[in-house]
Amino acid sequence: MIRGRPSRVEQRFRSLTRLLAEELKEGIVAGKLAPGERISEENLAAKLNVGPVPIRAALRRLEAEGYVTFLSTNEVAVSKPTREEVEDYYTIASVLEGLAARLAVERAHPEEVSRLRELHQLLRESYQKKDLGQYFEANSNFHRFIAEMARSERLYRLIDQMRQEIRRTRILSLHLPQRLDSSMREHDQILDAFLKKNPELAEAIVVKHLYNHMEAVKKALGSEA
Repeated sequence: MIRGRPSRVEQRFRSLTRLLAEELKEGIVAGKLAPGERISEENLAAKLNVGPVPIRAALRRLEAEGYVTFLSTNEVAVSKPTREEVEDYYTIASVLEGLAARLAVERAHPEEVSRLRELHQLLRESYQKKDLGQYFEANSNFHRFIAEMARSERLYRLIDQMRQEIRRTRILSLHLPQRLDSSMREHDQILDAFLKKNPELAEAIVVKHLYNHMEAVKKALGSEA
């Protein structure tokens, strides 16, 4: 059976869910909710003056994006990965994304490099505004486009899978002193490697970029690097 257009009630519910998810996400990114902190759905519903159903839907949305985790006790907590998870995520991602960067430099068309420069400029603008939420989004778009330029569907899918896992660690690393500055400099270097048409340099910088993220996250978790 073919579903018709969503009813007005469904549309309002989806809109409310999206707004609630964005508000909660902003609180997590701004550090108002710390990694590992439990979230009371009841208190949240009372504070935001909404019912429990849209709150649960918003939290499920954030779970899919990696910002919160539903625990076995049916509680919800701001995501906080373990040291072992962080090392696994970034070790695998660095190999995949390094390869993608090398292939992308080798296979990119001039107009694609121009598009990468545009995405880099959007990243820089969000960095200058110190808008972490916007920076996360611009960062994802920048790296996703590099994966697209590699022209390997399997590689793209593997990278996308790993980036879903990594998503919940970026907040930790970028809240460390100077990490946002370092991250921006590394993206400058990645773009420069594309402009120089140097695939080996692009691969090396992307690998180093992800290694630095891993070390920052481990530091944020209180582990010795």
